[in-house]
Amino acid sequence: MTTIRTLTIKYALLQSLYWMVFCSIYGFASVFLLSRSFENQNIGLILAISNILSVILQPILGAVVDKFEKLTLKWSLIILTILSIGLLVSLLLSAGAPAIEALLFIAVVSLVLSMQPFINSFTFEHINSGVEINFGLTRGAGSLAFALTSYTLGLLLTCFSTIILPIGCIFLLVAFLVLIFTFPEASTSELQSTLDLKLGNSLTKEKESFFKRYPRFLYFLIGAACLFLFHTIVNSYLVQIIHSLGGNDSDFGLSLMITALCELPAMLGFSYLLTKRKSGIWLKAAAVFFVVRSILFLLSGSVSMINVTQLFQGLAFALYIPASTYYVNQLMQKKDRVKGQTFNVGAITLGNVAGSLIGGWLLDNAGVPQMLSAGVAAAIIGCILLFYSVRTDI
Repeated sequence: MTTIRTLTIKYALLQSLYWMVFCSIYGFASVFLLSRSFENQNIGLILAISNILSVILQPILGAVVDKFEKLTLKWSLIILTILSIGLLVSLLLSAGAPAIEALLFIAVVSLVLSMQPFINSFTFEHINSGVEINFGLTRGAGSLAFALTSYTLGLLLTCFSTIILPIGCIFLLVAFLVLIFTFPEASTSELQSTLDLKLGNSLTKEKESFFKRYPRFLYFLIGAACLFLFHTIVNSYLVQIIHSLGGNDSDFGLSLMITALCELPAMLGFSYLLTKRKSGIWLKAAAVFFVVRSILFLLSGSVSMINVTQLFQGLAFALYIPASTYYVNQLMQKKDRVKGQTFNVGAITLGNVAGSLIGGWLLDNAGVPQMLSAGVAAAIIGCILLFYSVRTDI
């Protein structure tokens, strides 16, 4: 029991440090890039390229892990962390060179995003081997850490330059690195399965047979991409939305904190929710609240109303993430479960890319209301597709 409790605490700390880094470099990306005189459209392009590169990196990393059998999950995370620290140091030294800053920022964000499947695989290795680690608790700790970090950074940025963002990331990644070294070595088998999209494989044929087995799953993926198109618009450009309503960076940090705190109940209590209704039901409920949240964002006329709207994050995103993970796991045959989860993450990434590009373009060429209107349309389409494709008996 002590070992299980210790592992749960360590994984909770690992998630916490990761999401603190994620908040600093990705959550405050617009704040940092705006301070470097990048336009909204360029910010959208930078974030979109970062997401695309993170998807490309996964199969490359999978191929590297396959080639070097002694490269464990632990050492893969160590290498990614060291590379991220090096890039952040270079970013600090490149102040005043916009093109170099953009390239370095894209590189470090891509690496940070690419860490997610490694961290999840690292955790599920123990869970799949029968160790009763509470994954919801560890992920909830990450959301809490994100909330506290966003609020703290919002306050600090009213007094200090945005240079504190990359500096803070460096210190957090050093702590993350030290923590990783305290874990025992882990097998690469889980990672090799998760990152099964390798260069040079016969993926086209596999996709065809896969989608024939699950004929409505493609509609589910398109629906997920649409939902996260809206989700990315309001998260990546939240600072611009708040500024348009007369708010400042401190208001932005507070709003992010509210968003993250609202995720805790659904993530921590999802196992209980599953005893009441099937995962498909909760997935459809989450889709409905994505639509509700999108409409409220569009109608919000003040920062206070934005903060009230953020409360629905706990019924939309926070419900969707565990519900979709459980749903895909139960929908798929055993041999297809990892592929299903990979496609699920890929659909979310596609939505992130589209949201970054469309949101940035609309901000520069139309305005905040038009951008939020596009988000409403995407959320409604996504909700309709999920209601069509998701089964309620699993």
